[in-house]
Amino acid sequence: MQNLTTKTVREIALEMPITTRVFEEFKIDYCCGGRKIFTEACQNVGANPEIVLQKLNQLLETNETNEFDWLATATLTELVDYIVEKHHVFTKYELEHLTPLMEKVAGVHGGHHPELLELKDTFQALCDDLSPHLMKEERVLFPYIKDIEIKHTKGLSVSFPPFGTINHPVRMMMSEHDTAGDLLRKMRELSNDYTLPEGACPSFTGLYHRFIELERDLHQHIHLENNLLFPKAIELEEKCFS
Repeated sequence: MQNLTTKTVREIALEMPITTRVFEEFKIDYCCGGRKIFTEACQNVGANPEIVLQKLNQLLETNETNEFDWLATATLTELVDYIVEKHHVFTKYELEHLTPLMEKVAGVHGGHHPELLELKDTFQALCDDLSPHLMKEERVLFPYIKDIEIKHTKGLSVSFPPFGTINHPVRMMMSEHDTAGDLLRKMRELSNDYTLPEGACPSFTGLYHRFIELERDLHQHIHLENNLLFPKAIELEEKCFS
């Protein structure tokens, strides 16, 4: 058994990406709030650290490798491409197609379930936060990251970006990640952890299922950017301008 209690949740998730499955199960924040020590992170969500640790070790013993292990040693370009193709494409699709479904469910069931009306507003706020966020990453930040990596690899000089240093857009992106995380938590609260009412129709059921999947994907997405891509990109830029 591994002793993970002295590590932060962020460190555990980076070293052993498969552990995020357990963190999701116990609703332990490993992306935006991942810098908390394991025991504290468990206690913050009312989870017994010993039980969580047991589940983590069981998972690690039965899964020696997983499909995400390569990300720890991936180039910045590989990371960016993976994030865009795996997470940005999924997020944009779901935001577009969940909006009319949310409207439909709230319109039909909002009279008996008024929490759906506030859930609809909160989801719209999430869309308003994420849509321009993804665009800024794809059009400004990610191309810059890929460019400095290519030039550094070829021994070419790197020009100072119009935003001065990569730390500026990174801070903005991480702040917007925090906002998205807060909205996701509010959506869970409003839906009572996505608990369906008795006799929920297929649209209601599908909506909640897809919200759960969107939340899980966004947690992985934000974790990769906050804890892997951004620190590596900052480090590379410092090398280029040192």
